Amino acid sequence: MESRRVLTLFAIILGTAALLQAQQPKTEHAQNSQPTSKNHRIGESAQQFFSIARMAEKDGTLSTEYCRVYLNDPKVKKAVEKNKRKAGEDVAMSVATMDVEGCNTIRAALAGQDFEIELRYAAESGAGARFVDGKLASVNFAVKAPFDQVVEDMAGKLNAPPQLAVDTIQNAVGAMVSQRKAIWTLPNMLVRLSEIQSLEGENVGTLVSVYDPEMMKHRANSLN
Repeated sequence: MESRRVLTLFAIILGTAALLQAQQPKTEHAQNSQPTSKNHRIGESAQQFFSIARMAEKDGTLSTEYCRVYLNDPKVKKAVEKNKRKAGEDVAMSVATMDVEGCNTIRAALAGQDFEIELRYAAESGAGARFVDGKLASVNFAVKAPFDQVVEDMAGKLNAPPQLAVDTIQNAVGAMVSQRKAIWTLPNMLVRLSEIQSLEGENVGTLVSVYDPEMMKHRANSLN
C-alpha cells in the first residue's frame, strides 16, 4: 500500500522523466502527449498547473474556483477591510481571512510572478510548489516510505542510478546524526531524496525535492 502511495506521488515527475529519457528537445506536442490526469511537470505553466490543482478538505474543488468564490464573498471582503483598519492582530479576523493570502499567491502565479504555493492549494499533487516567471520550477513533498525503497523506485522511474552521499547534521535536540541523500542530476531537472529520521535516529520517511536548477538560479539572481 505504501509503495503504491509512493508511486502515486512520483507521478508528479512522470512527464519530465519520459522526456529526459528520450533526450529530445522539448516541444509542445511532446509535452502534451505525456499523461496529465493527476500529474504536474516541471516547467509547465501556472495555467496548466491550476487547471487541475484542487483544494484540500474542500471536496476536491478546483483551487481557482474556490478562490474566485472566496475572494468575492461579501463576508470575506468585509473582514479584510475591517482587518486593515484594526491595529494589532485580531484572531477572529485572521480566521475569517485565512485563505486571502493563499488565493492571492495563486493569482500572482497565474499573472507570471514568482511565488510559492502551499500544499493546501494543490492537494492532488501532494506537494508544495514554487513558480518562477509563471512556470513550475520546483516541488517538495515527504513520504513515509523507507529511504532505500524510495531510492529504488526513483531510480527505476528515471532509469538512472543516483549519486549517493551522507551528510552529518544536527537534529532537533542538538545531536549530530548522519543523513543519507540520493541525487539525480539530469538535463533541466535535479531530483534530491533526503532521509527523514526520528529523534532516536530511525528512518521514518523520505523528503523528495524536484526542481529545475536554471529556473531556481534565475530566481536567486533576480532577488540579488
